[in-house]
Amino acid sequence: MPADGATCLTTRCFCELVRAEGIAQPANAWSSLAFVVAGVAALVLLRPATRPERVLLPLLAVALAAVGVGSFAFHATLTLWGQFVDVLPMYAVGCVLLAGALVRLGWVAPRPAAVGGVALLMALGVLLWLWPESRRVLFAAVLLPGIVLELVLARRGTAAARWLHLGLGLLVTAYLLWVLDQTGLLCDPSSPLQGHAAWHVLGAAAAWCLANHWATTGGTPHGATRRLGP
Repeated sequence: MPADGATCLTTRCFCELVRAEGIAQPANAWSSLAFVVAGVAALVLLRPATRPERVLLPLLAVALAAVGVGSFAFHATLTLWGQFVDVLPMYAVGCVLLAGALVRLGWVAPRPAAVGGVALLMALGVLLWLWPESRRVLFAAVLLPGIVLELVLARRGTAAARWLHLGLGLLVTAYLLWVLDQTGLLCDPSSPLQGHAAWHVLGAAAAWCLANHWATTGGTPHGATRRLGP
């Protein structure tokens, strides 16, 4: 990985004006901490009754907090190292979601799911280091399967999925704002109100909804045999 600026500096680092001194993008940097708030709140406030959710929820909380810290570092510096520590925790969230969905469906036992999740995260980290331009495609590739599998679980009627549906609605709204910001269709570079900052806040809220979904829909899925041990 070259020791220079973030990949986006050759194209577009979102709408917010890049400051020459201090925090490069204050609105985008400070709004990143919404993920830290979501992670801490999930860890402190939510207490799932059953496994594997009692294990999955702390993993998700730690990953979310790392997303917030990494995103702050990226928008504060707009460097390649900042980009790496921004994106890798996002991959971690996707890996936790995917592994969790597989276990909750009863398709994979917890231990193999954990090993597979770590292996996938390591592979994604190598790809991010060697090919940083792939970051957005790879993030979508690791995040979407977990979402789809959670929807499959919800369609089985094992429990109410209102938190999952609310989270998806927030995530879609956040992504639309991300697109509008990135393309410049909704852009005031000097404004403290930034579309990418809204993406952070709404994305953190969506992650909180996922944590609530896990906390309220634990238990063995209908028609599946799941090993609840470690």
